[in-house]
Amino acid sequence: MTVRVAIGVAARRVTETCAVALVASFVAGMPAPARAAPDPDKAAVTALKRLAEEDVDAARKVLAPFEPFDAASDEVKLAAGVLRFFEQDYRAAVSLIEESGAGNAGGYLALAKAARDVTKDDVRFESEHFVVSYPKGKDEVLVPYLVDALERQRAALHEAIGVVPAGRLTVEIVPDVRALAKVSTLTEAEVRTSGTVAVAKFGKLMMLSPKALLKGYDWLDTAAHEYTHAVVTLKTRNRAPIWLQEGLAKWFETAWRGRTDPLTPFSAALVKDAAAKGNLVTFQEMHPSLAKLPSQERAALAYAQVVLAVEYLVKQVGPAAIAKVTGLVGEGRTAEQAVADVLGVPFDRFMREWRSYLGARPLPRGGDHELKKLKFKDDPKQRGEYAEWAEISDAPSRGYARLGEIFRARGRWNSARIEYGKAYQRVGGRVAILSGQYALAAAMAGQKDEAARVLTEALEWNPDYPALNVQLARILIDRQDFAGAKEHLLAANRQDPFDPEIHAGLAKVSGALGDPGGSSREARFATILSARGEGHP
Repeated sequence: MTVRVAIGVAARRVTETCAVALVASFVAGMPAPARAAPDPDKAAVTALKRLAEEDVDAARKVLAPFEPFDAASDEVKLAAGVLRFFEQDYRAAVSLIEESGAGNAGGYLALAKAARDVTKDDVRFESEHFVVSYPKGKDEVLVPYLVDALERQRAALHEAIGVVPAGRLTVEIVPDVRALAKVSTLTEAEVRTSGTVAVAKFGKLMMLSPKALLKGYDWLDTAAHEYTHAVVTLKTRNRAPIWLQEGLAKWFETAWRGRTDPLTPFSAALVKDAAAKGNLVTFQEMHPSLAKLPSQERAALAYAQVVLAVEYLVKQVGPAAIAKVTGLVGEGRTAEQAVADVLGVPFDRFMREWRSYLGARPLPRGGDHELKKLKFKDDPKQRGEYAEWAEISDAPSRGYARLGEIFRARGRWNSARIEYGKAYQRVGGRVAILSGQYALAAAMAGQKDEAARVLTEALEWNPDYPALNVQLARILIDRQDFAGAKEHLLAANRQDPFDPEIHAGLAKVSGALGDPGGSSREARFATILSARGEGHP
């Protein structure tokens, strides 16, 4: 899987949470009378503090005695407006905040208006534990996969951390970078610079639609990553520092599908090199958000560092260390104190040993040898043709590959197969684009066994590369290995869900495997995505 900042990372927190700033200004503005503050004022302050911790249920209970809010004091209306914002009732949020006379209310009024405008025409789908809000049209194909992944993630985190949100959590899918910036408190520049594609904040998850990117991104792992933030925020009462929040989110982002290695080959090599050169990202630099780091490379390094901090902690104490540390933070200890208590050694010693571990950890096997940066469709700087053959560092191999391209363009598939094969013999399956073109030429030349062998080898190095998975699925369908084909089509869908061929293939294999409902749904998705207009690039 590409690193989160490369194919999709998320900003999590900003310099100050709006709720904390609002509580501070509200309390500072209150008179200091000799007698105790009226109960409505106390309730408003308490509710805002609970919302600062993103504990929506607690804030709702505090304010319940004052409903209906139309007749409440201005202080209660303000707190109730912020509560309605956290409940995604944006019209009511705007109305109550405006009626309270609190101006922009620490930024909440502008956020509520932006969220209202961005989501006003959305379709809503409700499952047992989630609500998905998405733009009308092709984003419908995301919903069943998203809900399934989040339900699995919820179960995994309940087992590992011990708590999950009790009610339905809302996921808002937004169409483009501008919309994500409006609803998240990030700027468009920060989104593009860091490669941010999702944010967990304000009691919800906000995700950029994969169709906003030229080649999609790992959107289901990203959703699981963001849901982990919501769970950690709940467990720690929003007290976890950014390094611990991001480390845990990265550690668990593939828990929903049972994977454990948290690093791509690129990110592992990146952190090893930075450790050797003394160029690591400090915890102070990471605050308040990895989305605010100056480049995707620097953000990728930060993610690799913090997930290895969690990995090292687990190696020393065991998986139960995570629930213990987050529980202690929720009780009021600092993260440093909590880690020291769980490890039984001073935090400074943990930091020294962790830095040594960064340089000593073996590199995972894989084909990523450069950062796979996100390419946004609406960014004019990223519209040039990508020189994919530049991924091949071996000059003779590049020459063979380019000659293979010439033969392929002329429909001379066997000649193309021979030239691609020469390049492949020199570099193996590490370079996904070469492996895919070689396999395609072999299949078109009637050498499907050869194509299957190449694709299988290449997927060992690049398991999440969509085109390789789709190509192998074609061959497996031809062999009537429908279960194997489904596995590869689902892997491709995790990266590039707007490719109609994926869903047409899933329709076929679902029918063959005795799932007529799934087959019908996927056939409809393939039709939706094949329609002219927005969709697969």
